[in-house]
Amino acid sequence: MIQTFRPRIALSALIALGFLIALLLAGGIGWCAGRSRTPGNSVSSAPVVLAVKKIARLSTVEIEVADVVRYEEVRTVAVFDFPKAATLRLKGRVLGGFDLDEGLDVKVDEARRRILVTLPPPKVLSVDAKLEWFDEKSGWMNPITPEDRTRWMAWSRGALARAAKDAGLDAKAEAHARELLEGAGTAFGYKVEVRIAPRGPQKAEPPS
Repeated sequence: MIQTFRPRIALSALIALGFLIALLLAGGIGWCAGRSRTPGNSVSSAPVVLAVKKIARLSTVEIEVADVVRYEEVRTVAVFDFPKAATLRLKGRVLGGFDLDEGLDVKVDEARRRILVTLPPPKVLSVDAKLEWFDEKSGWMNPITPEDRTRWMAWSRGALARAAKDAGLDAKAEAHARELLEGAGTAFGYKVEVRIAPRGPQKAEPPS
């Protein structure tokens, strides 16, 4: 199996720049708002929170995976077995990151210049797979059907996703998000702490 890790470096740089610009805007908004408020009132941190959310949503990593898998199913008629099988050569790019619809919490402590970001667990966001069929074997008693191909292709995509996770996709996504959020916050005087929420019950996966 071949695996290649490719963080979205160019995109990350643009996002970090956007975060810094957002903080500048936040500071300007806060300064303007502070002129019309009494000293005891707090200034809204909404622009900072918005910038953090944008970075978290677009903080992704990519792993290229290649593998070969074989699927075989047997139909038994009386005492005779009629197998059908196919071997697939898999190659694809697996994108990992954070689905913020599953939960995101951002708390800003302006007095202490601290931001606490709680992200949902990282997950596979998409699989861009290229599949090549070869070494197919079947017969008239148990032919390979379009439904078989659809099912085996779905299992193959799942196999690529599992291979990427085994290669450390989740850990790389967490490290990449921390690097972006902490680095961008530090540049403008915020200390950012990133936490990952615990995982819920895992769904059963199809066999490979």
